[in-house]
Amino acid sequence: MSTIRETRQRLLGLGIAANEANAILSHAHKPPVPRETLYLHPDRDLAPQTTAVVEAMASRRLQGEPLAYVLGVKEFWSLLFKVTRDTLIPRPETEMLIELSLELYDTDAPLRVLDLGTGTGCLLVSTLTMFPQASGVALDVSSAALAVAIENAAAHNLASRATFVQQDMRHLNNTDDIKSWAGDGFDLVLCNPPYIAQDELDVMDTHVVEYEPHVALFADDNGLDMYKQLVQPLRALVRPGGHVLFEVGFQQAQDVVAMYTSSGHFGQSGKLNRSILPDLQGIHRVVALQRNESGPLCQSPPSQSPKITDNLNGYRSIAAS
Repeated sequence: MSTIRETRQRLLGLGIAANEANAILSHAHKPPVPRETLYLHPDRDLAPQTTAVVEAMASRRLQGEPLAYVLGVKEFWSLLFKVTRDTLIPRPETEMLIELSLELYDTDAPLRVLDLGTGTGCLLVSTLTMFPQASGVALDVSSAALAVAIENAAAHNLASRATFVQQDMRHLNNTDDIKSWAGDGFDLVLCNPPYIAQDELDVMDTHVVEYEPHVALFADDNGLDMYKQLVQPLRALVRPGGHVLFEVGFQQAQDVVAMYTSSGHFGQSGKLNRSILPDLQGIHRVVALQRNESGPLCQSPPSQSPKITDNLNGYRSIAAS
């Protein structure tokens, strides 16, 4: 039987960074043990089953698996989210979408929020925690990712305000399908789509390529395909004066702004007074667009409320009544 101190030293000796060793020791327990406990009781013995879990997690990490997948969780917006290899690992730069949402709207606004390509659900869940009167819909093509997002919404007590729909974002042009879950449109659309060009695969971090879902990473047309696919659907989904916030890849911002403003239905965000916003490294990371005050919108669905059903894959979808 080994103590916490001895096990930590063994992990460090294997080449695992100190912060990662502490995270592994914490999450090897169910539920996780606070890290302060590990420091306060370094000579406490670890149960044999806990030691076995630590060793298995360490082995996975040493083979290059991202720490978030090893632990099964990732922090985003100071909240913990379950992650699996069916979901992209949330990145800190994506928090910019939440920060900008808070600049655009008062926190007591009864927003309707749409999260396109939700993955873990981190964007929708984080937004709803900041806007307690808001509700939202999250789409993803992957039923496995949606199952994770639903768990995360429930873990943060937001299941009653979040609806999850399996939907390929490339096929949002069927008006009848849209009406079944979009109602009369959305005030705020958040989207972190796949935007890495296929020919960049060979120069990417091999651990990202090997472990993270390619459907959430790569897109055709130099990474711009998903943005192009969404121009017309978003015209119908965003209420006049509403906003779309996109995360974009390196040197893509100008192209994304051009394709949306040239459609005649979107322009620069009046409140932000700009369309392209840089991250802390100065990279153009977010495109902010505002829906013009005129143009067609989704029509309200029939007066009877949509019916929310649970299907066998464990995600919630809306069926028109």
